[in-house]
Order: sequence, then structure tokens, then C-alpha cells
Amino acid sequence: MKKVLFSALGAVPVMLFAFSSGPPAKRTGAAVDGGLNCTACHSNLGPANSDPSGSVLVAAVNYVPGVKQVVTVSVKHPDALRWGFQLIARTTADQTKQAGTFTSDTAVRVRCETGNEPCNGGIEFAEHSNAPRTGAGEGFTFNVTWTPPATDVGNVIFYAAGNAANGDGNLMGDRIYTTVKTVSAVRPACALTQKPTIRDIQNAGSFVSSIGPGALISLFGTNFQAGTQSLSVAGGDFVNNAFPRQFSCIAVEVDGKRVPITYASGTQINAQAPFTLAPGPVSARVILNPDLVNQVNSDAATVTVQTLSPAFFAFGPGWAAATSGPTYIADPTVVSGGVSAKPGDVVTLWATGLGATTPASAEGAIAGGVAPIAGTVLLTVGGITVPPADVLYAGLSPSSINGLYQMNVRLPAGLPDGKAAVTLEVNGAKAQTGLSIPIKR
Repeated sequence: MKKVLFSALGAVPVMLFAFSSGPPAKRTGAAVDGGLNCTACHSNLGPANSDPSGSVLVAAVNYVPGVKQVVTVSVKHPDALRWGFQLIARTTADQTKQAGTFTSDTAVRVRCETGNEPCNGGIEFAEHSNAPRTGAGEGFTFNVTWTPPATDVGNVIFYAAGNAANGDGNLMGDRIYTTVKTVSAVRPACALTQKPTIRDIQNAGSFVSSIGPGALISLFGTNFQAGTQSLSVAGGDFVNNAFPRQFSCIAVEVDGKRVPITYASGTQINAQAPFTLAPGPVSARVILNPDLVNQVNSDAATVTVQTLSPAFFAFGPGWAAATSGPTYIADPTVVSGGVSAKPGDVVTLWATGLGATTPASAEGAIAGGVAPIAGTVLLTVGGITVPPADVLYAGLSPSSINGLYQMNVRLPAGLPDGKAAVTLEVNGAKAQTGLSIPIKR
């Protein structure tokens, strides 16, 4: 009995002093990391932020991609004598993704989620390397060197936890605080000068030169952006949970209406057509520096609107974009990790231009849940018509722009091995042909 008791007590000093050189990973309070903060180890005087006499504050400026800056983490409390912190930087578009890198120095260490440095692009945490002591209530500011991502990733969010400790050498009586700070990328002022030219406007799935209401579209041409710059919409670009109608100093009008944009480069803009389009020819234009005194407009281009313009997305020439959960149904020589489907499997086919849904939503919105299409689907796989009961869902893809549709389909049991051609009609409007999915029993 004494041996067991001695062993347990012998571990206590290690536990008490271990975190003077930095806490374990995932202690900033960020929900994406499980929501833990330093109260998980420190028996403090209530939950984080419960004592309004103290605080933790993160100070950072909007970032220039790839350009280092010093991010400060300031911890204070009128009675504390020793100080600690942990800080993370994540993209707001996907908070599971690391945003840039931290640099270790004499006061700051970098802890990798994997436990090993360098983190090589993996998740990392900046924290104190040896909790400094000061006079009572002086507080402490840690200077953390942060190198932002090399490209514009939209907004970056910092989560920090601060420990205002009483310095008595144990985990009792310490106060924990958490905070959040968001910064944006510094983007150049809108000063595009060269007149843009639209060469063609196409369905973004089939790349045919006609579009439909609500379909994702691609505009091809010149002088849409300066130089070789290309940008995809990221977290900080969204407006009221929708894709922006002005992005990277450009706007696109289709039939006189500004449309949501998802991507822009010098020669291509990806956008979404209005759901209100009527069949027939409509005009479109690209606008640089929109609504500014230096606004530059392209000449109008004309595109034909179909009642519906269903189209599959593709994994390269000849292969329809299909998945099964996180797995790509694809030729592995075309898509790394791709596998063949089996007859009877449920797969998802990805498409655009399938028309109105219930409930309806304005173009550019993020689909909040299932929204089946209003039209009637006729789908064949390998020349076999898929019964309506085996089209388990045809509608908007949840959490995606509402121009992206998915069809969850149970494959016919009689499919032979090989390439199974897929065809689609919605209310008689046909998607492009010549696409297949791989089948192997």
C-alpha cells in the first residue's frame, strides 16, 4: 500500500511544474480543437474569463501574404506573478487548416500537433517556453513572430489562452482567460486599367456555350485580373453567408444583374447565373474596379439561356465526377486513390444546372440542408435506366454554393465490369454525353 501511495505522490511535483515550459497542445479554447483551455489542468478560481479583473489580448494587423509580423499576446491580472499563453492561427474558411507558421525564440516555443518540430505545414501552437515572473500585477506581453501563408487565404483567426498565475509553484489559484482575433489579407487598391474582353461564356460542368438558370458558369477571356494573379473565394470574402457579387476588384453582370463569383484569374472567372433567367439570348459583361471612378467595363457578350442546362462535372476527359463518401469513384490513373464502384453501391454524381429546388434560395447562397430539385430525373448507368426509387436524392449539395447539385444513386445490379456510361435528363433537357464511371465486381 505504501509503495502505491509513494508512487502516486512522486508524480505530483512533475505535474505541478510541467507546464511552466508550455501547456499541452490544443488548450486555446478553440471549438475546432475540442474547446479545451488551460482550466483543464490548472485548478483556477472558476472557468475561463470568470474573473473580470484580468484578461488576455491578441494584437495583430492585417497580413501581407508571406510577410512576417509580430503578434503580441498580453496577459494581465492585478494579483498575478507569473504568466503563460498558447496561441493558434487558422484559416476562417476551414479552421482545421493551419494559417502560416510561428517561430521559436528564447521566450516562445512552437509545439506541433504531431509533437515534432518542424511542423512541416501541420497544425502548430505557439506558447511560452518558460513562464516569466514579474512583480504583482505587472502583466506580461509575449512577442510571437508569425509568417502568414504565402498566398491570400482570406481571413485568419487567432485563438489564444492566457494564464495569470499566482506563482506559488502549484496549479491552484491561477486564472485563465481566452480570446479571439481575426485579421484579413491586405489586398491592393482596385486599380485595374486594361479593358477586359470576354471570349466565351460556358456551363462550368459541360463547357458548352449555353447556360441555364442557377447554373455554375465560366467566363473566358483576357484582362480579368492583373498579371498571373488568381484567387478563390475564402472565408473572409463571404457576405451574409453567401458568395460575393464583387470580388478581387471585379464584378460580373448577366442580364443586367450582378452575380456571385467563386474564382477569378486573368483569363477565367467562375460564377453562378441568376435563377431568374428566361430562355433566349442574354448579355453579360465583366466590370473592373466596380462602382469606383476608375471603373472599366468589357464589351457586352451574348450567351444563350436554356430552360434547364443539366451538366455533370468530370474527373478529366471521359470520366464523370463521382464519389462514395470520401472515396473517389475514378480511374486511379486519372485521380490518385480512385477506386471502381460495384453494382448495387450507392454513389454520388456531381452536377450543375438542374434547376429550381424546394426550398428555393437566391443564387450564391450556401445550401443549409437538403433541397430536392423540382424537375423529374431520368438517369442511365451502363445503358440501364435507374429506377426512380434508386435515385435516392437529387438536389443541392448541403454546405456548398447552391449551384452545385448531387445525385445519390444506387447502381443497377446488372452492371458489367468496365466503363459504365452515364446519361442524364431533367424534364427532357439532356446533360453532356461521353462520360462514364468505372465498375468492377
